[in-house]
Amino acid sequence: MVSIEDQNKTGQKGRTWAFCALFLSSIAISACADPAGQPPVASSSPVTLTIGLPVQTGEDPLHGATQAARLISREGLTLPNRDGRAQPRLAESWVESTDGLEWRFRLRSNAFFHDGTPLDSAAVKASLQRSLKSSDLDQYPGLSDIADIQTPAKYELIIRLRTRSTFLLDDLGVSILRQSPGSPALGAGPYQTITSSANELVMQSFSKYYRGAPKIDRIVWKAYPTVRTAWAAMMRGEIDFLYEVPRDAVEFIEPETSVQVFPFLRNYEHAVIFNSNRRPLDRAVVRHALNYAVNRASLVDRALRGRGRASSGPTWPLHWAYDVTVPEFSYDPARAVALLDAAGLPPLSRSSNSNNAPSRMHFTCLIPDSFALWERMALIVQKDLARVGVDMRIESMPFSEFNKRIVAKDFDAVMLEFIVGNSPSRPYGFWHSGSKQNFWGVQNQGIDLALDGIRRATNETKYREEFRNFQLQSLDDSPAIFLALGETARAVSKRFQVIAPANTDILPTIGDWRPTDEAERTN
Repeated sequence: MVSIEDQNKTGQKGRTWAFCALFLSSIAISACADPAGQPPVASSSPVTLTIGLPVQTGEDPLHGATQAARLISREGLTLPNRDGRAQPRLAESWVESTDGLEWRFRLRSNAFFHDGTPLDSAAVKASLQRSLKSSDLDQYPGLSDIADIQTPAKYELIIRLRTRSTFLLDDLGVSILRQSPGSPALGAGPYQTITSSANELVMQSFSKYYRGAPKIDRIVWKAYPTVRTAWAAMMRGEIDFLYEVPRDAVEFIEPETSVQVFPFLRNYEHAVIFNSNRRPLDRAVVRHALNYAVNRASLVDRALRGRGRASSGPTWPLHWAYDVTVPEFSYDPARAVALLDAAGLPPLSRSSNSNNAPSRMHFTCLIPDSFALWERMALIVQKDLARVGVDMRIESMPFSEFNKRIVAKDFDAVMLEFIVGNSPSRPYGFWHSGSKQNFWGVQNQGIDLALDGIRRATNETKYREEFRNFQLQSLDDSPAIFLALGETARAVSKRFQVIAPANTDILPTIGDWRPTDEAERTN
């Protein structure tokens, strides 16, 4: 996720990246083997992990590496788990008042910024106050509930709220940074960036990291033009960690004795999102018909090679409050046809545009160039819709133009990925009618009330009720054809022991990894 401070630097492009899928990760180390028959001897040379990172946008080759590197160079007070529960990071613990309006945080006394400055309450307050002044605050709605920040002791912070907010802990995952005039912002993560060139970014371990100095001394990010060229580089031994394993290569890689593969479900969802102000897409009955027309199970098999999960709404299915009993859109083309008939869209109506085939209705879906998976998904959706007499024209363009069209709301529909987890504060920013990130023109009182209900819930029972209500409201007046969440995989050389929870992204845990030979010596 892109931090508020990062957004300010990258401007509008950065803001759009917030909902495009650019969570990147990959890592590995090259270590010296011990002489055969001799006791293991620690190497005095630095342990280096080289990461191969595919370039997806055709723009700055290291844009993705810069974003991913922030996941291991910056931290917040908290970090949501895969199930949405906030976990301590730079904050050691916290206590909530009975009315939910005051939160007392105990900071870690052994946490430091990368220049060695203590991460005390005054520094945290200054960082949060900069975030509160950001024009991108909509990405962190829980922060906008803050009324006051106090520092009663060096490592104690008090946050007072205007009104109760369940999003506060989620959004305190925003990066805590130290900023000095004329100098880059400094984080407090396990690694810090030391050099950056056109195609390579180098990081070094931070010896004063509060969880202990990392065992991997250096991380080198290298950009590659495609996933396949990065994979070939790994097979040649040029890199140790492959950020993304090609879906059709997972079975081939898994038997490889020198490589370990770590699959996980990404918390980004593929969707065809409608401009709710464009006719006839402004009508709920039409959007329902289009949802019933798409075979999501087939799409997961054909586009994602079976490595994903079909979805019908903008909620994270691994969240602790997710209700699995809420129904989803089935594949029912006959029902789609009946709904289109009821909407007054007769079969084979002709368009004045000679480029459009005779159909019930026509609309254009934008996709960015060089996003092969998105294009493949769009083509599958296009064919499904054509079977019920709907003509979805696909228009591709450079990524920068794609961004501009979305921000200007100049589209009928767009194919993209957007973040759905791990906190409901993320979908709040995209679908609430009052959010600046709501480029889709969604104005639905039921969705707003459900999202506000989650945000102001007084207990877990109420939270679950409102979360379920959001699931139902998103089905009742779906603003998109929500398609699927994709599974991806990271590949790492077995020279390293990867320490990470099962079925999660391993990138944020690099600070806990170690060379395999060292792990064997300490076990």
